[in-house]
Amino acid sequence: MAPAPTRAPPIFVPLLEGGRVAVVSDLQRTALVERLFLLAEQNDAERTGIVTALAASRPEVALLLGDHVFLGGSSRAWAFFDRLVEPLRAANIELLPILGNHDYWSIGPLGLRHYFARFPRLERRRFYTARIGPLGVVALDSNRPFMTARQWDQQSRFYEETLVDFDADPGLRGILVLVHHPPFTNGTVTGPSALTQRAFVPSFLRSRKTVLMLSGHVHAYEHFVREGRHFVVCGGGGGPRHRLLPKARQAFRDLFDGPSIRDFHFLTLAPGYTGLDVRAHGLPKGGTRTSSMDHFRIEWPS
Repeated sequence: MAPAPTRAPPIFVPLLEGGRVAVVSDLQRTALVERLFLLAEQNDAERTGIVTALAASRPEVALLLGDHVFLGGSSRAWAFFDRLVEPLRAANIELLPILGNHDYWSIGPLGLRHYFARFPRLERRRFYTARIGPLGVVALDSNRPFMTARQWDQQSRFYEETLVDFDADPGLRGILVLVHHPPFTNGTVTGPSALTQRAFVPSFLRSRKTVLMLSGHVHAYEHFVREGRHFVVCGGGGGPRHRLLPKARQAFRDLFDGPSIRDFHFLTLAPGYTGLDVRAHGLPKGGTRTSSMDHFRIEWPS
């Protein structure tokens, strides 16, 4: 077995007192084939509204949880993405992404070339770490079909070693883990990822400082707790919304008591002295203003 490459140092993002981290996912436009054959909604106005509201919230950094475009190999799709996120770049908001399955969709490595060209700070890394104030961030690639066995093994070792290092770091109060595919969801279009459950959840639950696993892929907002750790699906960036199972048929108990089809949304995370404040900002279909959709607090691990 080949040795793992030397781990690069974390991407450092300073967080001012009272500063916030934003989270958004699945910004991709609805493809023509989806609209014609699946009657899927196109949400350009709402997508722009979410990004505009996110920029107005003035976070220091925005975590993008994948599926930035529908077709990763499309120059036209990435040009639309560039225009969409220009307000974030103009506000000097650091963008830290992970790969979604749609970002890979291309002939050959063209999708990856488009992706890395827009995020040069990643230095072509598919998985990496970041330090944002008191938060340690582990950004992972859950797209196993698009990775070689060696790449997957390297990421697994990287993940385990990073959690050990972050747990031992006295400057970090909590750890966030980012994956595209949710381990838990009541989605009816896309279900829970057994791979994420096997590959990433056990170590997440064993780690002393992990507080929140964030995912997208399912175009809905959901909030679950397992063994005192929080799991949030945050797929409301503008992709066609997914219907969720009704409460009586839920496979996993969702702490958010919302309708089956949920508003577009983004999150803000505010680290404080005693814990992490998490707020979901929702935008209804056809709406022009966001409002608080959900709010909860996670105490720092002792």
